[in-house]
Amino acid sequence: MTERRGDNGSIAGVPWASVFDPALNIRALGEIQARGFRAATEVVNRFVRMADTKSVAGEADNKPESAPPPDVDKLLQLWQRMAAQAVESLRGATRPPGEVATFDVQHGTSNGAVCLVAAEPGAVSTEVWLHNAGPEDLGKVRLRCSDLLAHDGAMIGSDMVRFEPDTVPMVARCSRGVTVQVDVPDGIAAAHYRGTLLADGYPDIWLPVVVSVLPRDS
Repeated sequence: MTERRGDNGSIAGVPWASVFDPALNIRALGEIQARGFRAATEVVNRFVRMADTKSVAGEADNKPESAPPPDVDKLLQLWQRMAAQAVESLRGATRPPGEVATFDVQHGTSNGAVCLVAAEPGAVSTEVWLHNAGPEDLGKVRLRCSDLLAHDGAMIGSDMVRFEPDTVPMVARCSRGVTVQVDVPDGIAAAHYRGTLLADGYPDIWLPVVVSVLPRDS
């Protein structure tokens, strides 16, 4: 079977070509997460209804009202954590494609910027996507980040930047997301801290990194 290619060299008319579209992949991921969130909510609601039914039966027997079973409390706590994670994930999934920081390791190009905002000391994170739409396995790629400098010389060191995973296997026709996490130290001054994100082995691609530390209320 012969693949038909468009004027720009991309494969056209192939029914599975959409799986390499990063925007479609992100939207699909968001839909999967939303479905999982709805399913988890339904499970918790069933347990809550079961607990309410037992409580009503106990009142009919003139028994003193008891606290909800510990398992229900644990499920409610799990539901709260899942809700927070789902909201944060869906925020990233609905971000316009032009705002997603990407490395195209096949063509040696990059797009976007790595932007994080810290309202208080601690870890802040975002994602960078690496794409290889070609037919060849490009091996493993490791990301590196420079020190992040403010205008007055204040610095967030490169040792405060972590990647998960730290190395990324870029097999043929794949897209990989990497979490970029920056630990903002306590007592650091409010400012914009800027640096550069690089891909080891790809000297021509890079992304700007900006960590904006907001002023805190005194």
